[in-house]
Amino acid sequence: MNGVIPSMGSARRALLGRAVCAIVLAAGVGVAGADERFDELREIIQVIATGDEVESAAATQELIDRVTTPLLEAIGSLESRPVAQQVRLRDALARLDRALRMRIYRLDLPAVDRTLFDRFARAYPELTLRAFDTNYRVRLAAVHHIPLEPDTGAGVLIAAKVNDEDEDVATAALKVALRLHDRVVARNLTRYIRDATATVASGYYGPENQDLAAAVATIVFHAVEVIGKADFDRGAGDVVAALRYFGRSKYWDINQRTRTIEVLGRLGDRGATGTLIDFLDDPAEHRWDRPERGPRIVQTVGDAALLALVRIYGLDPGRFGMRVSARNPDLAGYPTPETRAAGHRAFRVWYAAHRGGGAASRPVSQPTHRSHSRP
Repeated sequence: MNGVIPSMGSARRALLGRAVCAIVLAAGVGVAGADERFDELREIIQVIATGDEVESAAATQELIDRVTTPLLEAIGSLESRPVAQQVRLRDALARLDRALRMRIYRLDLPAVDRTLFDRFARAYPELTLRAFDTNYRVRLAAVHHIPLEPDTGAGVLIAAKVNDEDEDVATAALKVALRLHDRVVARNLTRYIRDATATVASGYYGPENQDLAAAVATIVFHAVEVIGKADFDRGAGDVVAALRYFGRSKYWDINQRTRTIEVLGRLGDRGATGTLIDFLDDPAEHRWDRPERGPRIVQTVGDAALLALVRIYGLDPGRFGMRVSARNPDLAGYPTPETRAAGHRAFRVWYAAHRGGGAASRPVSQPTHRSHSRP
């Protein structure tokens, strides 16, 4: 594997998918027999999930045996068949694997996205299956062929490939997502941001997997960019959670945390206020501009947070002494530390006086939470 380890949510879906496969292949004739095998499989899966390393390995092997034995017995020897039949059977097994991966992914989709995904899969059945192929090159090619049809299952599938186990596929999917940037792909990437942030923050990636943790953090940042480009304000709460963790971690650099702050300013959600205020004191210099007239403008991370807050509350940056670049409206700052301190202090005074009221903004959207047992 040269990319991103699947999320806890994805790992849970994979486990459920194996169970589904086992039920289908190992179930005998008759409802009673099927129910009995289902209970046995649940016990095996529980041991895999909760047992110690030895118990889990043994239960995993038992699950593999239960899944593969009936299928192998039904197929028999491939070499005893004519070549044309061998090719058909191998193709059928490949399609079975693709379909299983696809259906595993589909399991946890919300109803609205499951409907969009199913509609897309019916319209583009071969493309959808190729997107779940075991070969990353096949998946990569499929990503590049996804039609950029707004507000369809295309956004659901693109987001699925952002969570691909191969980093090249995930990176390609992010580029496609930025091109599409509709609310469907943004909504699905919001779930990825939520799961990925929680997983890295939990310490899921140990010291030996920090390169993977860094890769996930980078994907989270680019997913945030898609949320911003789509103006998906319902994702603001999860972007806040990502900033709260990654913005103070070793995984994001100054550019990533500043650009995430800018996204929150564009989304205009007052629910981000507390976190943005926490970044007001960040003195790291992000960038600067030299106007045709007047002194050089320097923007710190704290200045970016102030500009985001000003936008959220519909205020004039000049009210707090900020100077905005004529070339880049996201670049606003101060010529000196003294003017910066005065401007930030003025905002804090204003906020203390207007907390809970004042200028209009969009309704507060809180992070949504799923029960999941991610990457």
